[in-house]
Formats: sequence, C-alpha cells, structure tokens
Amino acid sequence: MEVQKHSQNEVHKKRWKEYLFEFFMLFLAVFLGSLAENIREHNVENEKEKVYMQNVLDDLKTDTAIYNNYAKNNKSLFQSIDTLIQLIKSPSRKEHVGKLAYAARMILPKYKALYITDRTYEQMKSSGDLRLIRDKQVANDISYYYYSVIDLKKYNDAAFAWGSDYGKEMGKIFDAELLLKIVKEQKEQPATPNDLLTDDRATLNELITSAQYLYGAFTLGEKIGDERNIAAKNLIELIKKEYHFENE
Repeated sequence: MEVQKHSQNEVHKKRWKEYLFEFFMLFLAVFLGSLAENIREHNVENEKEKVYMQNVLDDLKTDTAIYNNYAKNNKSLFQSIDTLIQLIKSPSRKEHVGKLAYAARMILPKYKALYITDRTYEQMKSSGDLRLIRDKQVANDISYYYYSVIDLKKYNDAAFAWGSDYGKEMGKIFDAELLLKIVKEQKEQPATPNDLLTDDRATLNELITSAQYLYGAFTLGEKIGDERNIAAKNLIELIKKEYHFENE
C-alpha cells in the first residue's frame, strides 16, 4: 500500500511540473509574439516617418522655387506699376493711351498669390502621424514653418482686396472694350484718346493710389516670401542631416 501511495504522489508531482512548463512555454510564446509585433510596428513607423520626411523635403524644395519665382514675378509687376504712374502723370498721356492701358490692365493678371506646399504636413496632421517625428527640433521647426501659412493667408486676402479696389478704379478711366482686348490678346492694343474716359485729376489719382497699395502689398509679400525661403532652406538642411538625406 505504501508503494502505491508513493507512486501516486510522483504522478501528481510530474503532472504539476508539466503544467508549469506548458504555462511557461505559452507565456514565452505570447511574450515573444508581442515583442516581435512591437518591433515590427516600430520598424514600420520608422519607415513611415522616413517616407513622410522625404515628402516634406520635396514640398520644401517646391516652396523655395515658389518663393524665388514670386520675387522674379514681382520685378515685372513693379515695372508695370512704375510705368503706369509715370504715364498717367505725364501731360502727354493721351498720346500713349495704348501703352498706358496695357500697363494698367496687365498688373492684375501678372499677380500671383503666395502660398506654400503643405499637402504632406496636412496629411500627417489629419492622420495623427505628426507623432511619428521623433526628433524634437525637426518636429518644432516643421510646426513653426507651416504655422506661417496664417501670415500668407492674411497677405493674400489683403492683396485680393486691394486688387479688387484697383480693378474698380481702372474701370472709371479706361474703355472696357479696350481692356478686354488687352486681356484676350495679352499684348498692347491700338487705342485712341477717346479710350481714356476722363482727365479728372482726382479720379486718375485714385487709380494711382490703388496701384501704390498693390505695390506695397507685393513688397510685403516678397518680404514674407524671403523670410519663409530662409526658413525652408534651413529646414531642408536640418531634415537632410537628421534623416541622412545628404545626397538629396
């Protein structure tokens, strides 16, 4: 009887060890599976972050081209405004109505709004993926840069309002048919003194005043663009350095 009792105790002890071993193996499998999944997710997020940063880099390069083109375009606008003021103040303006009307009418079509390429930033923001940017300086500089869109919006809104005022003043001075021909042909059109609707000094001065407000708006936009251009270039260099895009 004692032999049988001893055998039963050994069986129970063996089963307990087997259960413990099975539990340990199960726990180990779950732990290793969870660890592997965490590593996989971490690698996926790191790769996703790098793709985002490459896209941001491309957007910033597009922005620098936009800023440079804006400054280049402004030179033509400034020249048109200077020509307009010079001719409209001239006592012989009726001899140059065609040139005067062309300079006046082509200011608005030449104007371009100043904007930034924020598609990648907006995508990251809306999806909650801004958290993927691990480098704090990069994250802060990106947020600061794209926050500047507020300044650009204010500028664009102001320029649009001044442009609208300028268009109304222009309609008081030039024949509408002549202005339409200029827009259609995109070149100076034959004109007569009758195409200049008024010689009233105050009315002419209102057009010049609107033009100088536009001049100021374009100058302000160029200043904002220059500041953003520097910020974009600095951010490009930072991203290249931190994400090893040195050959980009």
